[in-house]
Amino acid sequence: MVLHRRCTTIVLSLLLSGLLVLAGCSTQSPSVSEEESRDLPDRYEMAAAYAETHAGDALVVWEAGEIVLERAQNGYDLDDPHFLASGTKSFAGVAALAAAADGHLSLDERVAETIPAWRDDPQKSKITVRQLLHLTSGLDPGEAGGAPAFDDAIQAPMLDAPGTTFRYGPSAFQVFGALLQRRLDSEDPLRYYERRLFEPIRAEVGDWARVDGQDPQLAGGAWLTARDWLRFGRLLLNDGRWEGEQVLPTGLLDSLTAPTPASPGYGLTVWLNAAVDPGDPFFEHAPRSLQPDGPEGMIYADGPSDLFMAAGLFNQRLYVVPSREMVVVRFGRADATWSDAEFLARLLDGREYEAPTRAQRPMRERVELLTTLRLRRLNTAVDLTEAQENALRPIVEKQVRALAKIRQQRDQSGSLSRRERRRWFRQLRRVQRQTDRAIEAELRVEQVEAYRAFREEQRERWRETWREQR
Repeated sequence: MVLHRRCTTIVLSLLLSGLLVLAGCSTQSPSVSEEESRDLPDRYEMAAAYAETHAGDALVVWEAGEIVLERAQNGYDLDDPHFLASGTKSFAGVAALAAAADGHLSLDERVAETIPAWRDDPQKSKITVRQLLHLTSGLDPGEAGGAPAFDDAIQAPMLDAPGTTFRYGPSAFQVFGALLQRRLDSEDPLRYYERRLFEPIRAEVGDWARVDGQDPQLAGGAWLTARDWLRFGRLLLNDGRWEGEQVLPTGLLDSLTAPTPASPGYGLTVWLNAAVDPGDPFFEHAPRSLQPDGPEGMIYADGPSDLFMAAGLFNQRLYVVPSREMVVVRFGRADATWSDAEFLARLLDGREYEAPTRAQRPMRERVELLTTLRLRRLNTAVDLTEAQENALRPIVEKQVRALAKIRQQRDQSGSLSRRERRRWFRQLRRVQRQTDRAIEAELRVEQVEAYRAFREEQRERWRETWREQR
């Protein structure tokens, strides 16, 4: 297989322009014809319709030993490799387990044994390979979409003590690449990925982004077809076996899906449908698009606890559900309204996701969840201190309770006259003005400016939504 070298800037420009496919090869897999699809269970059709209307490009479902649904959507060609973005990260976890089985490394060894620059650093010298891939190393995670070169990642500053805090980003994966390269006597990590992960399952990589044309982007650089990513998912589903042969170490699934205290919703490079308190610090540094569905399950509260997924920008998804013998690949483009829970409710349970399920949670729990989410967004916008966050929590909680009461009154009133709508909007504005004044009183001058810019952005987004709905 050929891994084309392309500069990261080219990939990002393609991404921004919406050209998310490149020409490539495909592998043959059993599929469901259009005629047969008319006899599919409703849940497949419901899931396919949801995926398509949310900027979907492709949907492929493997269940009980065969492909039961295979759809190209919105003009996409299933033979074209698709950008996986952060869906790429899961390859690193599997490669690490393969390298451990091959005797190249140990997950619990200290990275400093291989990276000399870390040996004299009091914190970096303690980081293990496992902590790198659980994203609990304490390193500055870097910016999503802007992975550093291997050497630059090694120089990333420390933000937390190793093993104490989950921080999502590319730096740890690039450090892992540097480590793996040195353990493989300077072999390109992608060549190792190729011969250990892809060749045994006859999957081909259409392309892989590199940083400045050199180091592979291991946090988000892969392009695969839906069928080839599905093959990788089937390898995970079968605990490293492919067509009767154990090509990866046994116990693969257990190792991938084991969380840590600092990363209760994230295993070894995969997201878990774990029961995580929505207020857990874990979510403070998780992607905004991956917020908890509820305390019973992070991805889909009503779904199986053994569900896990690889996830990437613009809702690229590889779902694996061992208890259902299911693997699902979903490709798409930017759509902020995508919901894993909405999609999985249709696919797994054959029903629309019931909004009342969330509404039926105790009011205290809902208020706590919304307060935490609002504070998290506020912290991202103005960089709060711990003392400020503590001071703002009761202010935001008061706002959440007031808005909930106003909306409840609105829902109970049914259709509103124009006069009643104006009165309802005046109530909302009054609550927001009071909240703005109370929040600004707790901020420094430069933070107030950032907060006002944040609020203006919110207002503009609301106005756009209102215009669309009208």
